[in-house]
Formats: sequence, C-alpha cells, structure tokens
Amino acid sequence: MKTAYFPIHTYVSKTPVTICEKLPAEVFGYPFFNDAIPLVRTENSLKNELDLNTENTLKNKQLLQIKGFIFHTSHCGSTLLSNMFKASKKTRVISETEAINGLLLSAVFYNLEERSLLKSLKTIMEAYLKPLGEATQVVFKLTSWNIFFIEIFKKAFPHVPWIFINRKTEEVVASLSKSGRGFVEWFHNPNNLLQNHFLGDKKQAESVEKYLLAMVEAHKRAAEKCRYGNDLFVEYPSFLNEFKSKILPHFNLKYSEMELQATEEIKKYDSKSFQNKAIFAKE
Repeated sequence: MKTAYFPIHTYVSKTPVTICEKLPAEVFGYPFFNDAIPLVRTENSLKNELDLNTENTLKNKQLLQIKGFIFHTSHCGSTLLSNMFKASKKTRVISETEAINGLLLSAVFYNLEERSLLKSLKTIMEAYLKPLGEATQVVFKLTSWNIFFIEIFKKAFPHVPWIFINRKTEEVVASLSKSGRGFVEWFHNPNNLLQNHFLGDKKQAESVEKYLLAMVEAHKRAAEKCRYGNDLFVEYPSFLNEFKSKILPHFNLKYSEMELQATEEIKKYDSKSFQNKAIFAKE
C-alpha cells in the first residue's frame, strides 16, 4: 500500500510543532481527517516532525492544486458537502484537521507574529498536497471557528476561491446545544481566553445559549468582512441543490454525470458516519 507523510497534529505552543504520519490515501475518504487516522493506520505508519521554518521541499509542479476552501457556521451541512466533493476520485478533501487547528490555537494563546503564522499555515497546508492515489485537486473544509482567521488564509492563498455556508442562527444554536461539542466546550472552560479573544466586549458568560448566539453571529460577521470577490455565500439547506449550478463552477471543478449522480446518492446517508438515513428513521 502506497503511503505519504501528512500532518496529523500541531501542539499548541509558543513554538508550534506539527507532527506528520505516513498514511494511505484512504485517510481522506472519511468525514473527518483525524477520526480516520486510527482506522487506516498501518504497521508502517511512521511519524516525523514537519519543519515549519522552511519552504516545502516539493516543487510546486509536484503539488496538487487547491481548488477551494469551505468555511461555515457549524452544523450547517458542511460535512455533507465535503462528502459530495468526494464523489469524484479526483478530489481530495481535507476535513477539519487538528494540524491546522493546533496552529491557529497557538496564535490565540501565544500571539504568534503574523509573518510566522502565515509561513507555518502555508507549510502545513501544502503538506496535504502531496500526490497519492487518484486525486489531482484538493478542497479544504475548515473547522467552523477557523473563519476568524480567514484573512490569514486569504493572505496565504490569495487566489483560492472560498464559500461560506450560512444557516439560521437559532437552528445552529439548537443543534450545537444538543451536541455539546466544538466551540460549545469553550464556554465551560475555566480559562475564558478563547471566548474573550473571539467575542471581545460581546462575550456572553450568562448562559450557553447566549454564548452560542454570540459566537454564531460572530462567525457570520467575520465572513461578511472578507467578501472581496472570490467568495460565494450559500444557505442551508438550499445549497445542496446548487452543487452543480453554483458550487462546482465557483471552484472551477467539473464532474461527470456519473459523479453527479453519486453526489445525489450521498445525500441519502448520514454525513458523519456514511450510514443510510433510512436506517436512522426506523430506529
């Protein structure tokens, strides 16, 4: 089985360290990159450290092309959309990797200098572009709160188009409240640094609901501030029917009729587990 080194984790630190692991292309076939690692790990899954202070050693012509970024509010169908992109074996989707999250959290906790942050982010992301398997193009689906760093992403990759998936705030809050995961957990952390950093004087410590309302609205404001021309704002759930007409053209992607039919089938499955939605309806 062919493998390559890909970033799996960045330790939150004043001097961030990113760890890579030797993994097969199958790691990109799961809903979330880091969840897939223990499932595809082999006896030859060696690890090494990614040098964030040097440029990628691969020549640009050897790297796959980044076709687009997916930003979102959380709990808005972004995982389903990333699975739809995977209907084509040509498209590799990097979904919410902890290597990127760890670097950005380091920027919050240790106030990393922008030039260093930009270089490290670009190095990490380019490490996911190594050729392996049938993929020829890459889409990054970022963790929802990464939207607060969208200007950094745009500076690192100024010509890459991006989309923002919006959903009614009240619906996102209701869904997040049930899951209790993601940035919901920040509310219960005795260290309020993350809440203070992203919400500033709009921070909400009175209740989880008020905090989530403020966070979701802050996501949307951050996206709106960066509408410079290569963006596309879509709404949940209507965007699921705009995959062919709007989203693929925006990312300059072309899918065959067979691949497009496959995206319709993907809508029938639970996006985070690939189980048929009909099964859940019977339970």
